[in-house]
Amino acid sequence: MKHSVVIVALLAGACPLSPGQSAQPPSAVRVMEEKDASLEERLRTLKEQAEKGDLHATQQIYLRYALAHKPDEARTWAARYTGLLTQKAEGGDSSAMLQLGARYMGGADYTPRDIQQATTWFSRAAEAGEPAGAYMLGEIYSRAGNVPMAQQAYTKAFELYTDRLGKDAGDIEALYWIGFMLQNGQGTKQDTAAGLARLEQACEAGSAWAAAQLFKTYYNGIGVPKNKPRAISYARKMADDHHNGTMAYIVARAYLQGEGVSQDIELGEHYLDQAERANEPDAIYVKARRLEEAGKAEEALPYYRRAAGMQQRDALVRLGTKMLHGSPELEQDTERGLALLELAGNRFESPSAALELARYYEGLGEQSTADSWYIAASNRGVPGAMARRGLLHLIPGSSASWDPTRAWQWWRTGERAGDKTCALYTFLFLYVFTPFLLIFVFGLPVFISRRYAKQAERELTEASKEEA
Repeated sequence: MKHSVVIVALLAGACPLSPGQSAQPPSAVRVMEEKDASLEERLRTLKEQAEKGDLHATQQIYLRYALAHKPDEARTWAARYTGLLTQKAEGGDSSAMLQLGARYMGGADYTPRDIQQATTWFSRAAEAGEPAGAYMLGEIYSRAGNVPMAQQAYTKAFELYTDRLGKDAGDIEALYWIGFMLQNGQGTKQDTAAGLARLEQACEAGSAWAAAQLFKTYYNGIGVPKNKPRAISYARKMADDHHNGTMAYIVARAYLQGEGVSQDIELGEHYLDQAERANEPDAIYVKARRLEEAGKAEEALPYYRRAAGMQQRDALVRLGTKMLHGSPELEQDTERGLALLELAGNRFESPSAALELARYYEGLGEQSTADSWYIAASNRGVPGAMARRGLLHLIPGSSASWDPTRAWQWWRTGERAGDKTCALYTFLFLYVFTPFLLIFVFGLPVFISRRYAKQAERELTEASKEEA
């Protein structure tokens, strides 16, 4: 494993692997037993290698158990892997020190998160001359708010990378990290121009990390003016030279929509296909949408299923809606459709899923459930849900507090977003509800007081006449 792979994974916020174990219905027991036997057969050779202390084989075993949803076995083999890694680190293997530090820092793959252990192993790696260890120490201290210690660690990392580059001017990894640290002022005085120059060198030498950083720099304008055409050129380099699916999708969108580059549908389709082949979920969904919009709904369906299986939010909504109501290419399956929409609406906070569920439950007459989804959809910025949300603030006993001002605000927001119902409610609020409210609040008390005054005056007049 290259040392910087550890750093890049941590900086990217890689999620620890912790799959849950789902209960299987009785009818599936025999099938699962067959699968278990097949899995054990495939792992036999790896286990023989692991018994001899093969680190890679041990890692593969726990990863495969995890993918097979066998957390107990995965946890056991992950512990063995950590144990072997510790032995190598104790023996002076600096790469193992870095890997241990990364596992403890992120709590990765069944390894408990332990910042103290991470600090220990990164410190030992730095002492062994690993700049990545010093850099990760800087990250730990920085996140803890200890700026002096962070800068001290970054400075050590910068010095070690500089030494490496002095010994080998073609060290791509050192070029990248020196450029990155110069750009961000980590361990050295910030110098954006010098940092970008180093990153350019690394990029030209074939560094995927440098190309990615240059893309982010020019796309977001980090220390330089935004330059989307230039940013897209780096994304294209990542797609062409490093077969990066995410960057291929970014390039595809740029050419399909003409964002930062001249629109080129053919080129956009080329990169979209590349991203789809790389299993980029968003690309798979967009391919499905384009097929459906071209009148090829049946061809689009497998792509929707595939993207939804990868829990792509929009695919979950689209496939769930099709299943909920049925379509020419897909038989209705209400239960499955609701499950997909609720997954998108709850876990992934999809605005469109919330609106679809609100309308569905409203159609069933389950207004309380519908209103909870209308509230969720309006909170997520869906104009079509804001009309109902405003009404809820005027309906006594609803799930929203009585508040005419909030009703007005929701309708105005929806009106500005182009919702016609909100525009109608805004008009009625101004020219019907507000005058009525003013009359009720101010006019009625005045009317009543005047009526009582007139009645008292009549009674006084009649009393005077009787006395006379």
